[in-house]
Amino acid sequence: MWMVIGVVATLAGPFGTYEAMTLSQRAMFWMVFVGLSIAVGRGIRVWIESLVPTGRTWLLEAVHLVVIVPVITLMVHWLAPKMPGAGVMGPPSVVTVAWHVLAISLVLLGFRRAVRIEPALCPDEEMLPRLAERLPRERRGPILRLSAQDHHVEVVTTEGTEMLRMRLSDAIREMEPIEGYSTHRSHWIAREAIERVERAGAAKWQVVLCNGDQVPLTRRYRPALEAAGIDIP
Repeated sequence: MWMVIGVVATLAGPFGTYEAMTLSQRAMFWMVFVGLSIAVGRGIRVWIESLVPTGRTWLLEAVHLVVIVPVITLMVHWLAPKMPGAGVMGPPSVVTVAWHVLAISLVLLGFRRAVRIEPALCPDEEMLPRLAERLPRERRGPILRLSAQDHHVEVVTTEGTEMLRMRLSDAIREMEPIEGYSTHRSHWIAREAIERVERAGAAKWQVVLCNGDQVPLTRRYRPALEAAGIDIP
């Protein structure tokens, strides 16, 4: 994505960069700017995900837009004067930049929602375990993960979250025949819901699920995931 957007911006030369910079200068400007924007945007999204309740996708996207537009707009004004050839260009209008950033963000949001990166990773609705029968009909979708909370189990499905009064071990037994793994003494995840595993510290990892949830993975449970062929950094 970084390369594609950078090349398109280099050739199009928005914000007056086409007239003020040479091709090589535009390439340097837009590759650096797009790379920083992606890194900052991802960082902001991770931060917002830690604040927004699970399943509130619309709220997550709305807050992300509200935060990222002014941040990226300020980045343009900070970066533009520092790039070769930008001296004769002058800083672009704040309003113009903000509108462009908003438009690009909406396009990327629409693309992400349409493609929904690797949606096949989420479990198939054709196979629901016995545990699903305990859920209200409106929550009865493929189960992504289970988490123990006191005397209850939080059951997260593609349709939302439900709390059941039962032991985690009993809930896991009722997940058969769905393949899954314990990642922590309080967490279990479905195999098909796993998107990737990320390092979260010197000897800590977290499993990112297809719905964006992040579940801790401890050293004790790591071998089971490795044996299943899941890549762990």
